Amino acid sequence: MNQISFDFEDGRSRRGRPGENHNGGHRLFFALCPPAAVERQAASIADDYGKTFSLSAKPRLTTLHMTIIGIDDYEELPEDAVFAARQAGATVESAPIAITFDRIMSFRREGKARPLVLYGEGGLKPLTRLHVQLGVGMHNAGLRHNISRDFTPHMTLLYDCKTVPPARLDTPVSWTASEFLLIHSLLGKTEYRIIDRWPLLG
Repeated sequence: MNQISFDFEDGRSRRGRPGENHNGGHRLFFALCPPAAVERQAASIADDYGKTFSLSAKPRLTTLHMTIIGIDDYEELPEDAVFAARQAGATVESAPIAITFDRIMSFRREGKARPLVLYGEGGLKPLTRLHVQLGVGMHNAGLRHNISRDFTPHMTLLYDCKTVPPARLDTPVSWTASEFLLIHSLLGKTEYRIIDRWPLLG
């Protein structure tokens, strides 16, 4: 496979990890988005747990997604990074993925509001393969591959300073993902823009 190389280390890239929150700037990542019925189910779960644990935050339903792999954060969104990400996305070969989240908990984050997430092992293997495929494609396109040994598929409902202990859901959240998306997030504005999408055809 031919490797395409770009120079993204020109000061536009914002420091370290694409998983961190910043006020202002731009983030690129690949993700799966649930259908409307799953969004409504997630909203109901978030509302129930919010009341049970007196959480002050509200669910982020307009940006509900499951991140497959982060690309990077930028002061200004570079066109060459978007081009490379599109090339990485086009390399993926995967069948539709059946996802099941049957648990809920707060992830730990030092000194920050903690994400309340849905997670589970339903679809873990194909999701991990997709994570790795995109990471390799990103590397070959000149981006950071960002492949993680600790990849944990999850969907964040909200962020709150209070902690929700791990629990099993009475009714799991399930759907079959038939496409994945390249998303541009405007940091600090809770606004997502879909740049491109690819079907999962098998």
